[in-house]
Amino acid sequence: MLRKMSEGLVGVVLLLALVFKFLHQPGAAVMMMVSLGGVCLLLIDHIFNGKETKMMSLNTAASLLGVLFVLAVVFKVMHLKGAGIMLVVSLIGLSICFAVKSYCLRKSINAILPALFSITTLFILFKILHWPKPPYILYGSYFAFALLFPLLMFSKSSKLKQISASLSNSYMLLGGISFVLFLVEVLNKATQMGKISLLALNHIMIIDSILFLAVLYAITKTLKLETDDQNRKLLKTLKGIYVFILVLMSLVSGQ
Repeated sequence: MLRKMSEGLVGVVLLLALVFKFLHQPGAAVMMMVSLGGVCLLLIDHIFNGKETKMMSLNTAASLLGVLFVLAVVFKVMHLKGAGIMLVVSLIGLSICFAVKSYCLRKSINAILPALFSITTLFILFKILHWPKPPYILYGSYFAFALLFPLLMFSKSSKLKQISASLSNSYMLLGGISFVLFLVEVLNKATQMGKISLLALNHIMIIDSILFLAVLYAITKTLKLETDDQNRKLLKTLKGIYVFILVLMSLVSGQ
């Protein structure tokens, strides 16, 4: 119960920090540091209180790399030395972790989601460090992930209608929120490219932040109902991906 409350509190503080940052309000930096520190503590708690029997399991490695990534973001935002090397190690490591998770799910179509995000994570590193990159790979893999995610959730919801109405509704909610997020992300990119000017970019980023947190909440609720081991592995991986994205937005807001 305490962990769940802590996750919710950290998520709310991080969301407020992002909103304040995008609106250029005072207090954003303090809330950002507090929330990112909270993310680190939750990841460390996951390492020591997880059910893994092997110390260096995949989940343990991913959590350690997650801690390093959060610290790298803090160092980058505060312009401290060492941020670059921490970003290189953590993002390459996380990309490998997502690829391995995809391999573990290889017997299911679900494997395509962590595989696509593995590519996205690697090319995010190229973008952050301004390395030469083909941008269509970064955006192509991310938008493919963002679109396939709700489609797979809708498919799961349809298959579960006659088996478990509550679980079916949870997947439907998750699919609905993530599909709206996909549309907002398309609007975000089109606005950045100057193709559309329906909303100010900072307002779109705030909507993005709220929807990312909403997806995390929906994943957590669905995990409580899901009993299938493969689906639980996918949901836990997706939860890690969306935590990663929210932390990444802290870096985007700081630039």
